[in-house]
Amino acid sequence: MPVRITGMNSGLDTEALVSELVSAYRMKTQKYTKAQTKLSWKQDAWKSLNSKISSFYSKLTSLRYSAAYNIRTATVSDSTKATVSASSSAINGSYSVKIVDVARSGYLTGADLGSKTTDSSKLSDLGYTGGDGTISVNVGGKTTDIAVNGDTTVSDFVKSLNSAGVKASYDATHHRIYVASAKTGKDSDFSLTGSDADGAAALNKLGLSVASKADTEMYNKWEAYAVYDVSGNYDAAATESRIASILEEVRKAPATITNNSAEMKYANAYKTVKDAEQNNLSKLSAQEKDDLHTLLKEKNLTNVYIDADGNLYDKLKDGTYTSRGENKETFNQQQLDEKGITLTDASSRLQDVEKKAGFTKEEEKTNADGTKVIETVVDESQVNAYKNGLTTIAAYEAADENGVQANADQITAVQTAYQNGTLDTLVNDLQDEINAAQTTLSDHALLDNASFTAENVTAKITNAVGVLNGTIVPEYSKGATRVDGQDALIEVNGASYVSTTNQLTVNGLTINALAETGNEEITVTIANNTQGLYDKIKGILKDYNELINEMTKLYNAGTAKGYEPLTSEEKAALSDSEVEEWEKKIKDSLLRRDDTLGSLLNGMSSAMLKSYNINGKNYSLSSFGIHTLGILNSADNEQNAFHIDGDTDDALTSGNTDKLMAALNSDPDAVVEFMKQLTSGVYNTINKKMSSTTLSSFNVVYNDKEMAREYSDYTKTISKWEEKLQKIEDSYYRKFAAMESALATLQSQQSYLASLFGG
Repeated sequence: MPVRITGMNSGLDTEALVSELVSAYRMKTQKYTKAQTKLSWKQDAWKSLNSKISSFYSKLTSLRYSAAYNIRTATVSDSTKATVSASSSAINGSYSVKIVDVARSGYLTGADLGSKTTDSSKLSDLGYTGGDGTISVNVGGKTTDIAVNGDTTVSDFVKSLNSAGVKASYDATHHRIYVASAKTGKDSDFSLTGSDADGAAALNKLGLSVASKADTEMYNKWEAYAVYDVSGNYDAAATESRIASILEEVRKAPATITNNSAEMKYANAYKTVKDAEQNNLSKLSAQEKDDLHTLLKEKNLTNVYIDADGNLYDKLKDGTYTSRGENKETFNQQQLDEKGITLTDASSRLQDVEKKAGFTKEEEKTNADGTKVIETVVDESQVNAYKNGLTTIAAYEAADENGVQANADQITAVQTAYQNGTLDTLVNDLQDEINAAQTTLSDHALLDNASFTAENVTAKITNAVGVLNGTIVPEYSKGATRVDGQDALIEVNGASYVSTTNQLTVNGLTINALAETGNEEITVTIANNTQGLYDKIKGILKDYNELINEMTKLYNAGTAKGYEPLTSEEKAALSDSEVEEWEKKIKDSLLRRDDTLGSLLNGMSSAMLKSYNINGKNYSLSSFGIHTLGILNSADNEQNAFHIDGDTDDALTSGNTDKLMAALNSDPDAVVEFMKQLTSGVYNTINKKMSSTTLSSFNVVYNDKEMAREYSDYTKTISKWEEKLQKIEDSYYRKFAAMESALATLQSQQSYLASLFGG
């Protein structure tokens, strides 16, 4: 706004005069501004309420089905041996349970290494005199070698154990190393063995040489690779040769799987596109096919054309024509004329090729005068399907997709096989090779380690053969103990179940094993949880009451007639508390007697009061002692809330007979069926309001779209009035400025005349 210096000559308060002159226009602007502010507050009020309605609606989703009410209780005769929980699918009755074995993790307690041992102590300090040795750790089928020598410290070895997949620590107080498997169960157990004489000696000095089932199983796995001569003697040289061959297969397997997968993906994509060609392009000539390939790669049929000779031209950017549709960029007429091609010829030629390929279709349309015509239009579904196929091919020819890319030789092989009619055979052969490679990795998971060589693997096998046949006797660490990892074995009604953890779920029962029961059995009793179902229904009503009470309060809010949002000047004249109280009065009344809110309120109340037929008998909430208290007996705005007779938490109805609990004890199925129908009725009522329309969005119960448009309209109207106000103000200021200028001239003339007369 420009700085204006006014009233210099007239002495008039021009600012005040102009302000009064335009006050009617300013009030008009303020009127729309206040209306927009009020609308914004109403949008916020609806957003808040809609969020609560949506939350309740989401809860109703599951309450329409039996599973929500299948509440079971499980009682265990000896809770020190097991705890049991029951899901909705559990069958009522008694079950006998025996905990034969509890699941354990493998656990090794190392021998006492002596009071002088610290985590920085070296193997040589512990009495190790060997050279370079190897200790093998196997966890979950993966073997890791740990190299040791006299300089290896306790701390170094513990870190290596943790890196290998077990949990290890050194206790400086008790001078022991502890090793445990990360999970319970037999398959998660670990083996810890010396791979050679020095490794075995080092393991003993670390206090970790202990016999275990896991170690024995590992020795057996390594021994399975051993080669024996005709006399039954172990042949180390032949074993090393065999291992070298197997390691080569294991090394090749990942690449085989990756490469063959890439070729198979390309083959399937190529076949899809070629089959589409056979279906769509069977009527086209070879030239037309080539042209159409290029055309489709342009991604837009209207940006290329084919001339009378079948030649394809790129789009020209400096001209348009509309014979195939409004505003479609195509070709410069002059350049077409130079080639002797008419627009009609180019257009019809292209349409002919498209039609043959199945990329156009005929549709009947009605003109404004009611006449019907047949028009040829592009069949976008056919075009997109074909273009997607081309894109798939391009992805494997030129791009790395998910780390898998077919190479040039594989692409050529696939294309040749398709032409020869042997593509299916090629794909089957590729799958066979993938299966064989996967089998190799599975069968020889023990050897899948990049650091393994034929030599060091043969050393492990040689050691295993010696331990198993007794020619090598490991020296075990005195004072070390070992707990083998094991699965849980649980019998339920005589049937045995194995679990890697101490939790087992059988037919809706979840059993947590705590201790073995020996030869005894514990009894588990499953029954309907009547109190749980009662609390479930009570919870549903509580959620409903909270929502319906708020909706009723908003609908019945007091009037705010005469209250409008305050302008900045009006706020300045009031204290903060007065402004807050003023605005609260308006905000509290925004949804008063709102038609949308009233309709939803009535719909939900009607659904709750409705009777539902179950097995030929009508039930309502009142059948189970659930009812409203009416306007006279209810607190303000709580006349639509429901109360349960006999509910000890409800002072208003606690003294009445508890019909709901009686019904749950006598006929729980009828109560559940009623609740399903009741919640479905309320759900459907809200669902109808949440459907998307031209006035409201999906999942919104009020006219948010309409309000958004109205808010936008206010913005435009306010802008126009502000602009109009500014123009009128400027007009008045120009007029007053002209007056001031005239007065200045007059005063100047008067002064001049006065000077002539000696004034």
